[in-house]
Amino acid sequence: MLTAEDILNVLQLGRPVSIVRAGDGEKIVLESNEDLVKYQLCIKSVMERQMGYEPIMSDVDKIRHNLIKAYQGADIVGIPAQKHLANLNSHWRGVEQVVRPLTTTKKFTSTDVAYDMLYNGMLDKWLMGKRNIVYIGCRDIDEGLKQRYGTKTVNSFIIAPEAKFTSGYEGERHYPEMFNKMEWWLNAAKCEGTPCLVGAGVIGKIYCNWMRDRGGVAFDIGAVMDLWAGFSTRGPSRGLDVKDETYKL
Repeated sequence: MLTAEDILNVLQLGRPVSIVRAGDGEKIVLESNEDLVKYQLCIKSVMERQMGYEPIMSDVDKIRHNLIKAYQGADIVGIPAQKHLANLNSHWRGVEQVVRPLTTTKKFTSTDVAYDMLYNGMLDKWLMGKRNIVYIGCRDIDEGLKQRYGTKTVNSFIIAPEAKFTSGYEGERHYPEMFNKMEWWLNAAKCEGTPCLVGAGVIGKIYCNWMRDRGGVAFDIGAVMDLWAGFSTRGPSRGLDVKDETYKL
């Protein structure tokens, strides 16, 4: 199991890489084709929460297949490694059993590695002084990244927000509209040798692979982007539009 320091070393090499994490939501989506109960759980606890609506069944299946491709193609996969994992729900305990067989890599790390690196300053160490950063997420943190890290150019694709934690959004849907534009956008985003950050839910896991394939140093940092923007979407304090500026850029 790679440590946070190992991941920092990989990122600092600046070579193309895709680091994709897995949690209980991803497990639920991956199992959604097994029976009706699991499909309905996927709709209620993942799709409606993240997307704000119930997608058609064929779209759910496409999202599941893209998730499979993400784990098949990733260079490093994050799986639950919490000390108290045995005390968590069955979905968290079962993530590794579902995800690991899909992978082709032998390199694994903790699914919490991006948070660990936020808390211990390793993300700052990696990004400080980087001239260019590319990111895909639902928070506009362009100016924050420039001010914190001295970055000159930030290329960002702002996706639809996670419905459960953000009110008042009336734009395009992440899937399929934004998803179908993403590879074209990445072609012009100048990923090569550049830190490429992703916080885009189950739909966006595959973006890391697409960035890596364009020379990017791609890291699925998830809700770290929310914390950078000053919002709490994970943990006991999370909620609709709940602010937490502890780690705000």
